[in-house]
Amino acid sequence: MTAPSRPTSLRCRGCPCPALRTMIVILDHLSRLAVLWPCCPREATRVVAPWEKPKEGRVTEAAVELNIEEILGGPADAQTLAATIAQRLRALILDGQLRPGTKLRLAPLAASLGVSVMPVREALRRLEAERLVVVRPRRGAVVAELSTEDAEEIYAMRVALEALCARHAAERLSPADVAGLEELFHRMEEAQQAADLAAFIECDHAFHCGLYAISGRDRLIRMIGELQDRSSRYLPHLYQAWQMVENPLEAHRPILAAIRARDPSLVERLTREHMEQAADRLLKVIVREAEERRAARAPSGRP
Repeated sequence: MTAPSRPTSLRCRGCPCPALRTMIVILDHLSRLAVLWPCCPREATRVVAPWEKPKEGRVTEAAVELNIEEILGGPADAQTLAATIAQRLRALILDGQLRPGTKLRLAPLAASLGVSVMPVREALRRLEAERLVVVRPRRGAVVAELSTEDAEEIYAMRVALEALCARHAAERLSPADVAGLEELFHRMEEAQQAADLAAFIECDHAFHCGLYAISGRDRLIRMIGELQDRSSRYLPHLYQAWQMVENPLEAHRPILAAIRARDPSLVERLTREHMEQAADRLLKVIVREAEERRAARAPSGRP
């Protein structure tokens, strides 16, 4: 008599009891697992799992994960590299080492930086979004010209933010703060007496930044700093603008008096007026220089 075959499904005709059929199927699965993982570790050798010893030419899960990590790591590295390149180019533009109209060719830039063209292209796109670079189709990128629109926008934001920050600072002034600002004012006075315009501008910057730092508004101070960095592109024009002022120290004396009086409203108003006057002088210099460049490029008339 032939032994009955082992049931392999719940629909076995040889056993009418559903519970018994279920138990038989469970035992069948357990017997199959015992082949892969023997119950006696002393007598049986460990069976190598399929993912530990892949067949030749087969892509494993570990390999797929590694490829995904490499793919995910690539763009992140490229973005970091593009940000670094953009930072370096931005500094050169703001410092005036890359003058307006300078061509920024992809291949030479990539070769000089020792990188591929892709991160350089991404860096130029970032600078284009900041309006420091103009990317022209099929002609490449150039350093953007100085425009009155950009200067007006930057200084309009600076006027609003710096006046607000000055007010907050005046509300928190301590005797030591006032003494420190008085010292910076005296340094401006010494620079003016020595006819050292560079030192005067440096002390002027330190005076205003020292006042803003007292406010304790870190986010506001950071935004002002970013706008001041953008304004550094206009530094040569700023020198000419200060030369238009007969006595630049006197523009700061009323602000210092309001600081001594600890009058937040007055400090805010005087700071706004001071910044607006500085912006007007700067814009006059920019407009005059733009007109001179246009006149120089215009073809000379025939006699």
